[in-house]
Amino acid sequence: MRIFWQKTVLFILLFSPFLLLLSDILSGNLIDPIEEITNPTGQWALRFLLLSLLITPLNKILPFSIIKYRRMIGLFSFFYACLHLSIFLIDQQFNVAFIFEDVMKRPYITLGFSAFVLLFLLAITSTDKMVRRLGKRWKKLHKSIYVIAILVIVHFYWQAKSDMDIEPMIYALITLLLLSFRINWKKWLN
Repeated sequence: MRIFWQKTVLFILLFSPFLLLLSDILSGNLIDPIEEITNPTGQWALRFLLLSLLITPLNKILPFSIIKYRRMIGLFSFFYACLHLSIFLIDQQFNVAFIFEDVMKRPYITLGFSAFVLLFLLAITSTDKMVRRLGKRWKKLHKSIYVIAILVIVHFYWQAKSDMDIEPMIYALITLLLLSFRINWKKWLN
C-alpha cells in the first residue's frame, strides 16, 4: 500500500509540468504558444531522462531501493518527448514534405527525431512482459538510453538560439557526470 501512495505522489509530481503548461494555454498567457510550449516540453523530457539516469547511482548510495520508480520516470520522459514532437508536427501542419525537409535541412531536428525513435523503442519495451520476452536483449536495448542522452544534449545545444546560452552546457555537464557513473573505472585503470 505504501508503494502505491509513493507512486501516486510521484505520478502527480511528474505530471504537474504538463498541468502548468495546460493552464498557461487555457488562460491565454502565452505570447508565442508554439515556442513557449515546445521548449518546456523538450526540457521536461530531458530532465526526466536525466532523472531516470540518476536512479541507478542513487540506488547504490541510498539505504533503500528507488529502482522501482525508474520506469515511471522514463515513461514520463517519453510522454514529454511525445508532446515535444507533436508540437513540431502541428507547427509543420502535419505536412510530410515540410517535416522531411526540416529533418534533412536541420541536423538538430535529425538528432532529436533519432533520439525520439530510440526512446519510443524503450517505452514500448518497458513492460514486464517485454522484459521477460526479450530476456538479455532487453538489457542491451535499454542501454541505448546512453546514446539517447547524448543525442538529446546535442539536439538541445544545436537548437539553442545563442552560443552564449549556458543552459545546454549545464545539462551537458550533468549528462557527462551521470554517464561517468556507468564507466567501470576499475576496468579502465587496470
